[in-house]
Amino acid sequence: MKPRALLNNLAEADLRLLRVFIAIAESGGLAAAELRLNISRSVISRHLKALESRLGVRLCERGRAGFALTEEGATVLAAARRLLAQIDAFRTEIGELNEGLRGELNLAVFDKFVTNPGCRLPQAIAAFDAVAPSVRINLHVAHSGEIEPGLLDGRFQLGIQPMHRASDSFDAVWLFGEPMQLYCAASHPLVAGGRAPDDADIRAARLVGLGYHSPNMETFWRLGLQPTARAFDQEATVALILSGGYVGFLPAHYAQRFVADGALCCIGASVFHYHCDWHAFVPRNPAPSRLARRFLEILCACHDAGNVSDGSPHFVRPPEGS
Repeated sequence: MKPRALLNNLAEADLRLLRVFIAIAESGGLAAAELRLNISRSVISRHLKALESRLGVRLCERGRAGFALTEEGATVLAAARRLLAQIDAFRTEIGELNEGLRGELNLAVFDKFVTNPGCRLPQAIAAFDAVAPSVRINLHVAHSGEIEPGLLDGRFQLGIQPMHRASDSFDAVWLFGEPMQLYCAASHPLVAGGRAPDDADIRAARLVGLGYHSPNMETFWRLGLQPTARAFDQEATVALILSGGYVGFLPAHYAQRFVADGALCCIGASVFHYHCDWHAFVPRNPAPSRLARRFLEILCACHDAGNVSDGSPHFVRPPEGS
């Protein structure tokens, strides 16, 4: 029988140990966590052992075989993230009562947004900094499979990504659009000798698609296409396309510089394309913090999108029964 967990009462020291454990897990090991934590590996090891002793479970395997979370460690990691996110949110809310906007704001954004001419996120950050200089912004780049769970468990207060499905768990407000086109490398046989590939050529080609639920995946289903490779961000997609062996969809603004350099060619524009609508998302439960609400108002104002007459965001919600 496993020893019973000893963590009956949480102290500040326990929270520090949990933060160290999260850093270890997210860094992929004790050695990699040294830079993040700015403490020595021996001290990190002592903290980890102390937490394992407090919990009565082994959290990870470490040694010559490498670092890996145990099943118990994965459970503790998820619970610790939820706990600390709730504590940080509580501190932020209480701090706002008498001291204005302060604390931390964790934002998560889908990748390859900066070059989109419709994206005004940098301007929104500048405007928010002007009214809330005491707030520390943490900006994460992630995909929808990370953003949505992070909003629900409190790791992120606001997410920005293409809308790909309606959900009762989130409120969303439209920000800007993004055209997606199909590309291949200039060296790809599809465009050899300046030829223009037809529908059959493209369907017979090796295709790369995103490996999670997204407008990209929905487009593959709609067009009856079958990817032969999966990518988990746009950087990985363009790397596979540039290899000369694959064809795939990219944001037109992101692909533009590769086309200008002669590295990529846009193909099948009449049929093989789709459009993404980027939205800002906040969870309905837990309700958005004052920081998140204020940032969302500024974000909408900067995009001149989704605002009603009182200046509050006009949320896009799924229809009844969806």
